Amino acid sequence: MNRGENIMQEGLVEKVGVVGLGAQGWLIAFRCASAHKVTYVYDVSNDSLKKALNNIQHVFSTYVNKGLLTREQAEEKYQKIHVCSTLAECVVDADIVIEAVPENLALKQKIWQEIDVLAPQRTLLATNSSSMCSSKIGADVSRKDRMFNINLGAPDNMGPPELDPVEFMYNSETSENTKFIAKKFLHSLQCIIFETHKEIQGFSFNRVWRAVKKECLFLWANGYSSPEMIDRAWMLEFHTTFGPFALMDQVGLDVVRDIEQNYYFETGDESDKPPKELEQMVAKGHLGVKTGKGFYQYPNPVYKEAEWLSKKCY
Repeated sequence: MNRGENIMQEGLVEKVGVVGLGAQGWLIAFRCASAHKVTYVYDVSNDSLKKALNNIQHVFSTYVNKGLLTREQAEEKYQKIHVCSTLAECVVDADIVIEAVPENLALKQKIWQEIDVLAPQRTLLATNSSSMCSSKIGADVSRKDRMFNINLGAPDNMGPPELDPVEFMYNSETSENTKFIAKKFLHSLQCIIFETHKEIQGFSFNRVWRAVKKECLFLWANGYSSPEMIDRAWMLEFHTTFGPFALMDQVGLDVVRDIEQNYYFETGDESDKPPKELEQMVAKGHLGVKTGKGFYQYPNPVYKEAEWLSKKCY
């Protein structure tokens, strides 16, 4: 039995291609390398690539400092990452390719069609999109039985690897064998799987988050409350270390805008359209953590201050 047959019959995923190294792509690459997968990474932006590798090195260093890994173990895992200069190099020997490019349907469809031509026939194809279904992205892809969605938790939520949640969703044409391999792969990354059994825009739990996000944006944009008030209430009520607006900053306000725009394109409902106030922030380059300013100022946002939750407001 050759290696390709082993993969399809036993789910022995050893090599992963990660295309796009933004806020989610680098986290996926980190998880794969942490699980000793040979991890090929590719991004058209050298700046994004450098930032992704710095993020990965920083997390490994943090794990070493916390005693979760030895320095030798961290270095061994980091060496599993191979930077590719072309898309073909990234996917040509991959068992699974995970696409994590920006939330733009035409772009994702183009990338998927290219991967479909370049990757071996056995290769599974996943998207990390939180607002687009694999059936729509892969409308013109031949391997329809090998497509699915995943969505990892936000990077700043990241604790020990075994606590990382991942949403997993397939479509009506996804084969049972693909589901088996995908779930075995995600378990090998030490992720806790939350499965959506029928394809729907936005997964399951992510739709719950989206409902919260949409309402928060509405309340802020229409002057009913402020990001600070809502986040403080959220943090006090649910005992979290940040609130919805801080989470949007971590995701990136351009990404938040794009996701909301995709819901609007899907439904045509004006209430799904991202508020103009959010559009204005994006136009000014106030994108959150990655630009140093969003709803909060970074790298030292006020919600991390010891007395912030208990301060009096008049």
